[in-house]
Amino acid sequence: MFVIRTTDGEEIKGESENLMINHETGVLTVRTVDGFEEITTHYSPAGWRSVTHRKKDIGAQTSRLSSVR
Repeated sequence: MFVIRTTDGEEIKGESENLMINHETGVLTVRTVDGFEEITTHYSPAGWRSVTHRKKDIGAQTSRLSSVR
């Protein structure tokens, strides 16, 4: 799940699989489906105040660090 809060106070919520992040530019791309229409919206870094991205069921992961000293 993700929540984007824009600088004008709008709040956009959706599922994580519908959010893409360009790590080079900071642009967020959100894909939504409305009936038979797919809508893609791009948010520039200047347009959003905060982004919350939550992952569920990630489970406990073992450390990938070597125990060699």
